[in-house]
Amino acid sequence: MKKNLLPPARLGVMGSGQLGRMFAQEAIRMGYQVSVYSPERNSPASLVGANETVAPYEDEESLQVFLRSIDALTFEFENIPGGELNFISEYSRKSSLPVFPSPECIRIAQHRIREKTLFSKLGLPTVPFYPITNKAEAEKAAETSKFPAVLKTSSFGYDGKGQTKFRTKEEFRAWVGSLGQEPLDLILEEWYEFDKEGSVILARDQEGNTLCYSPSENIHKNHILDTTIHPGNFTDSIKRQMVESAKILAKGIGYVGVFGLEFFIKGDKIVLNEFAPRPHNSGHFSQNGANISQFQLQLRCLTGLPLPSELSSHPSSMKNILGQDYLPDSTLWAKYLADERYTLHLYGKSEPRQDRKMGHWNYVGERPEKAF
Repeated sequence: MKKNLLPPARLGVMGSGQLGRMFAQEAIRMGYQVSVYSPERNSPASLVGANETVAPYEDEESLQVFLRSIDALTFEFENIPGGELNFISEYSRKSSLPVFPSPECIRIAQHRIREKTLFSKLGLPTVPFYPITNKAEAEKAAETSKFPAVLKTSSFGYDGKGQTKFRTKEEFRAWVGSLGQEPLDLILEEWYEFDKEGSVILARDQEGNTLCYSPSENIHKNHILDTTIHPGNFTDSIKRQMVESAKILAKGIGYVGVFGLEFFIKGDKIVLNEFAPRPHNSGHFSQNGANISQFQLQLRCLTGLPLPSELSSHPSSMKNILGQDYLPDSTLWAKYLADERYTLHLYGKSEPRQDRKMGHWNYVGERPEKAF
């Protein structure tokens, strides 16, 4: 039976980066205790008051001690080793520790073959894809796929990492010819010439009630999200397709919590790209541009508190601050800070590095597409 967890309940988070930080800020503000588990010391989450357990994910002794210290567990990071997901699932079964989303949802999202196979099973449109776990499957994909196509690692890829584009069949055949008989964990996806990219942020509670923000439009640079514009400039038909796809996915996997689902849009059609089983970068606009943030929704789903009757939002936009854009003394930052429509969110990371996400700006006001 569902039980509401009220402050000062102890909430655990697997991962301690910027998403863990923003969840902790929301939860601590409401009186909850937050603990995070990751290999990282002095993490962004710890700097806003979360307790740290610093240990490898594979350290099951430390993980068990951590799980015993909390009343519910969520995730800010999906790349948890499979053995530890099994460990968490078994611990939850024996102890009745609430874990949302479930480890099985994390397992699906962290592996592109499982993810794309699930989309197809649920009847959700996605790009043609070809699992490649050995040389024979690579040879078959070379004959079956249309090109250009993108070869991706099935696991542990993000922000464009672990991807190679092959423009022609001949290029791909040459790569296949270089293979030995080693096992592989790759997926080949046909290139999709989209007009726009978009995303939906969905929340689903423990009773199966769902809420979605209106879909947003995303602009990527060098495979990294640069700007999100909310709401996206999409037709009503496209918006309905996106929201309905998110609801079908959430129900199909029994999801509890918040997720971000990314789409490619071309004309009046959508295809699903990937989903993130946690609050998503493209949902950060909600911190300042909505009646309730995605992190508050995550907190409510985890603790069993009721969701709001509806989500409302204002025209807004979000821009990531990468390491090369971290310029606190610049005239641009001074301009934004002097304008009440802009809000700065920094993640407490000590060292700016190329393409490292250091924070983001939120803008709420007219013409959000022109804000950055």
